[in-house]
Amino acid sequence: MKKADILNHPVVAALNPAGKQFVKARRLSAALNPFLTSHEIEIYALVAFGTFPHIKSVAALGMMLEDFKNGVYHGKHTIVVPSSGNTAHAVVRLAPAFGFRKVVVVVASDVPESKKGIISALSSTIDLEVLEVGRGQSADRRALEEAGKEGYVLLDQYKHLGNLRAHARYTGPGILHHMNKQLAFVAIAMGSGGTAAGVGSFLKQERPSAQVLGVRPKLGERVPGTRDAARMAEVVTLPWQEMVGTVVEVGRRRSFEAMRRLWIEIEPQPGPSSGLAYEGLLEHLRSLGDKELEALRGKRAAFLCPDDGRFYSERIGGELDPDQGAL
Repeated sequence: MKKADILNHPVVAALNPAGKQFVKARRLSAALNPFLTSHEIEIYALVAFGTFPHIKSVAALGMMLEDFKNGVYHGKHTIVVPSSGNTAHAVVRLAPAFGFRKVVVVVASDVPESKKGIISALSSTIDLEVLEVGRGQSADRRALEEAGKEGYVLLDQYKHLGNLRAHARYTGPGILHHMNKQLAFVAIAMGSGGTAAGVGSFLKQERPSAQVLGVRPKLGERVPGTRDAARMAEVVTLPWQEMVGTVVEVGRRRSFEAMRRLWIEIEPQPGPSSGLAYEGLLEHLRSLGDKELEALRGKRAAFLCPDDGRFYSERIGGELDPDQGAL
């Protein structure tokens, strides 16, 4: 198999970020941006899904193309991926183009049923096995065990530098295309740390005055698609700390409430990790003194929206009352 054959596969062609402006900018009104009137700081939601189902498509394809180029897939027929949902979805969609006959997805039992259902439905496209591990067990350790089988190979987004490089190559330029020289901060929810690290790496080279805010849940709390400090430390080896200027931690409920507020203005409707990033950005701006805010007058701040809120319908209903998150 040649790289050209992979790139010409219809699913790969659809999910390939090369030559596509997949990041869309949505300017928030004063109803969602309290700093617009007071300091003329514009805030933008950067919607990175729509062209693609979610931003993990960018990283998954980048990692898989690097591994194919390096001969990692030679003699392999099954790819194993630990994931909270989106990376697994992307790998299952892309795997046939790389010649894989089977995908093993390892997920934690608390992954939303809607996410697991979306992945399981793809068994019509490839031999698919979904393995669940209970709370307290490690999906990553189980995936490593599975990948030790003959003909199996592991795709580990938490350690694979191709994750970072894909976002440096595509997501970073997509953000700067909209924000240009006015960008002061971009807030990015962290799970593997790959998006924040990749965008941060790009901005350090192209716009060093702009800072990445890495946003994650408070210790012990869970927001789908992200990891708190302890859970990041367990598995993540990507050098995100070198690329992220400030880390902000936000509670789970606030993330869901913020997500629902965003639905008032943002279409497509973003998910809970988008609410986490938005609330983290607001919290950081609130922490600044008036002199620092004045220095930002006329600047732009942004937060990344990685995926669609419709993936989390049962979580939203269980997390919030009908009126919570309303303006």
